[in-house]
Amino acid sequence: MAYLARVHKYKTHVRARRHTGHLEKILAGLVGTLFADRQAPVIIAIGGPGGTGKSMLGGQLRAELGDAAVLALDDYKTARDLRQNRSIYGPHPDANKLALIREHLVKVRAGALFEKPVYCADAGDAITTAPFKPAHFTILDGEVATYRDFRDLVDFSIFVDSDWTTQLKTRLSRDIDERGYSTDKAIATFLHSNLREFATYGAESKKWADVHVHCRDSYRLDLESVAQEHVPILESLLPDDMEPIRMEGLIVPVCTPFGESGGIDERGLVEHLEYLSVRGVTRILVNGTTAEFFSLLPGERQQLLGVARRYFPGMVMFNTGSDSLPQAKEAARWAEDYGADAMVAMTPYYYAGAGEDGLVAFLNELGEAVDIPMVLYNFSRHTGNALTPAILAQVTHLAVKDSDKDLSLIPATSCYLAGSSKAMIETAAAGARGFVSALANVMPKTYVDLEAALLSGETDRAQALQNEIKAKASNFTSPNEIACIKRDLARQIPHYPTAMRLPLQGA
Repeated sequence: MAYLARVHKYKTHVRARRHTGHLEKILAGLVGTLFADRQAPVIIAIGGPGGTGKSMLGGQLRAELGDAAVLALDDYKTARDLRQNRSIYGPHPDANKLALIREHLVKVRAGALFEKPVYCADAGDAITTAPFKPAHFTILDGEVATYRDFRDLVDFSIFVDSDWTTQLKTRLSRDIDERGYSTDKAIATFLHSNLREFATYGAESKKWADVHVHCRDSYRLDLESVAQEHVPILESLLPDDMEPIRMEGLIVPVCTPFGESGGIDERGLVEHLEYLSVRGVTRILVNGTTAEFFSLLPGERQQLLGVARRYFPGMVMFNTGSDSLPQAKEAARWAEDYGADAMVAMTPYYYAGAGEDGLVAFLNELGEAVDIPMVLYNFSRHTGNALTPAILAQVTHLAVKDSDKDLSLIPATSCYLAGSSKAMIETAAAGARGFVSALANVMPKTYVDLEAALLSGETDRAQALQNEIKAKASNFTSPNEIACIKRDLARQIPHYPTAMRLPLQGA
């Protein structure tokens, strides 16, 4: 079970219809099943940024597993004076005795007793030691627990994350109340530790983790996703009110907020992602048409994906649309590197009317460049190259997102996703498995409710919700729908910017 040298572990996301508090039982059941035949000690890493509930989860999992012990990596911090002199914080590799941690993990794997350091907050260093006896399950608890330095020694890893406001709230409470920091110092610590250092040194470890856990604002820990290889075991452990998220139902193509300087407004993006998540949205598309991808620089496209993957606790799809195959391949590699659940591939644009053989070769070569699933995007009004049943038959793909309203594609794919907001009931009846709607940015709860009504066969309720959506859509009379959406978002999310990039203009 040691980590393999690959880009990341692909995840299946999980959603709960209500919170049941089964997280530690599910994780204990998963770990217990995976290592049922293991006689040697098992090492479980629980990592993630500060203030996300790692220690709480470690204690709960230890109690649930029984024969388990927690090795707190905060005890392995380097001397406070050294950190202060270099202006480094907990997530920085040099702020931790990584070599000693690794030495002790080798002893854990051998089941050998050793003396672990005990950090003294008053002295600012570990000045004493204490004996540590490995249990059958040894749980590593700390920001650096999932770092690549220990990947070959860890058997199973859990990454605990949360939105930045939750992390800040925890930092303020803990650093001020428990450590006596001033408010300014607590905020400065958060900015340096969580938003700079952990983003630089620790965030990438999320893609290697077996499990993602999300800490809510109330400090409730929810199961977010599990590596695909563990899904067969997971499904037998999930309670009745939890289920894996499939590539079906509602997908929201998020907008890109631009700040006063003209760059991406990350705060606005994070607040928008949180706005969608708390209203039940579980799947998003970034860098799509609604995101004005055609106006974004390559670095900005990566920035969008990085923020979405870190802050949205659900399925993230990334559009790789480009006029050239090399650029589309590069975007596909970004999707893989950042941990996107699927890449979305358009036919190349500008050279309209390209031959079928060339389009098939383009899409197949793009799909073969990476290992993540490919969703095809049909939007011939912009690309000049429509997808056809004949093309779909020759290209390996997971689903088709169709903005051409070409229902002849439905029998040619295993998963047809409608790109219209106005006839979801009709397309579902024709065989559509889901829908991608820009308008869902501003009325996500209505769309989530429609998704549930379609799934449960509540025809009258679905019709009422679709009528509500149509009424809302009639207000978006501007030729620039994206501007209307941003204007509406600004009414619901304080300070959300409404700026557009040329040639688009505000409504």
